[in-house]
Amino acid sequence: MATNNTPDLQRSGFARTNRQTIAQRAALLCELLPETHSIAELCCGDCTAQWELYRATLPGLAFCGLDVAPAIVAANRASGVPCILGDALDPAMLRSFLAYGVVFFGPPLSGGCDGHHALAFDAVQPGFAAFSDLLLGELHYDGTLVCIGPKTTHMGDIRRLYDRVRARRADFSLRLIHYSHATVTGGGRPHEPRLKYVELWFSSRLPDAWEARGAGPDAASVPLELF
Repeated sequence: MATNNTPDLQRSGFARTNRQTIAQRAALLCELLPETHSIAELCCGDCTAQWELYRATLPGLAFCGLDVAPAIVAANRASGVPCILGDALDPAMLRSFLAYGVVFFGPPLSGGCDGHHALAFDAVQPGFAAFSDLLLGELHYDGTLVCIGPKTTHMGDIRRLYDRVRARRADFSLRLIHYSHATVTGGGRPHEPRLKYVELWFSSRLPDAWEARGAGPDAASVPLELF
């Protein structure tokens, strides 16, 4: 089994989720799934921003994170964020999240988790294929799974994961491909628009639209006839 990619917590520069991109996800939740009552953030890292922004957007929301690093879990808990220590590929652990309406799966997306050396889609660990096999195929999750992929994700990657998901769960659709951009660093410093993540919104409750949408100027719609 491949080793999970985990950050060096002694280095302050390890990658963290950008608040702008979290705000984009919160807006999409309000648009596509306004009745969402619970969110699980798996491979959550420092998820204090998610905890704050999701609950501000969806009042009364239940939230829980999961991470394999004890220090990260302890830091989240110290900030008041519900967070569990565990492996996202542990079936027994994952069963506790089956009741959540939306599951965000965001494993570390860069070499060394420093945010500067991007991994290929299939090099991310824990992997999207293994996780979707477990959550959808083995555990029969019913809801919305958002796979947060690296900026290197291309349409071949998306098509392969889609086909794998559909082979196990014909009731799951790919509603949205979201090219998530940011114009500030994690520390709040402005920069030119940069692609941060490619989010794949799979759901048993939304249509198979394959809509490609971006929050930045270089995101373009993808013609479905290519597939």
